[in-house]
Amino acid sequence: MVSKKFDVVVLGELNIDLVLWEVPFPENEKEKLAKDMRFTMGSSSAITAHNLAVIGSKVGFIGKCGDDSFGKFMKQGLQTGGVDIGGIVSDTKLKTGATIILANPPKKALLTYMGAMTGMKMQDINWEYVKQARHLHMGCFYLQTGLISDVAKIFFQARSLGLTTSLDTNWDPSEKWSEDLYEILKHTDVFLPNDDEAIHIAHESTLDKAIEKLRKMVKVLAIKKGKEGTVVCSGLECFEIPSFAVEAVETTGAGDSFNAGFLHQFTRGKNLEECARFGNACGALAVTALGGTGAFQDKATVQKRIKEILEG
Repeated sequence: MVSKKFDVVVLGELNIDLVLWEVPFPENEKEKLAKDMRFTMGSSSAITAHNLAVIGSKVGFIGKCGDDSFGKFMKQGLQTGGVDIGGIVSDTKLKTGATIILANPPKKALLTYMGAMTGMKMQDINWEYVKQARHLHMGCFYLQTGLISDVAKIFFQARSLGLTTSLDTNWDPSEKWSEDLYEILKHTDVFLPNDDEAIHIAHESTLDKAIEKLRKMVKVLAIKKGKEGTVVCSGLECFEIPSFAVEAVETTGAGDSFNAGFLHQFTRGKNLEECARFGNACGALAVTALGGTGAFQDKATVQKRIKEILEG
């Protein structure tokens, strides 16, 4: 295998998270009180990149942020986790985005200002940087509006350079779930939606019908079902991997952490069952702390905790 600088380069959005925990539903002209709060590094792609680096992969990041305090916070957070930020563009004309998360476990509501993430264009991608990786992952597809029309081209180009590809769309705020995505899936090696997203993307009424439709479009389909585990399909093979029981504090970043664990093993040539099991363990670890990266701070502790979860 040819040596590369990065196992994975993540192409994604950058925004901060303000997590308010145990929050009554807001009402106009009334003040409500939250039990706890956390100001933390947010965005699906950044959480995946950060946690992927903490568990031991070599990770680079491509994205765009504002040249502001939020942008500096995001870049510092990625670097602290061990992510190379050489592919990030800081734009003085843009503001880094932000998400307010109202967390009432096991559910949460999100309100996002997209900011600079909409300004990322295909021409901002440094392909010499991409060439240094073995795998390209893209998260939060529907929020990266400046890239959407070119993602099929980007994935095609990445594959032509010898990289494998993966995609996590996250929720579509417009709720249109355009079938334009299907063209991108032709160039996608691993597709990582959750169960609700899969049903909407497939325009089907049940998860079983969605699985039957989507599994034909990609090499590997891994659907996250929260406490119910993960469904993985590849070719004629389809199987379920159960989740791990942990005491959940807050669910932000659970799916992103699954992505990190799955891709950590996938890029090492592990079989799909091992990939999904490790992904489930990382997702389980994520929910034991506030914020998407809260449980992924110290590498030695993270490795110990994941081992404990895997061993039951």
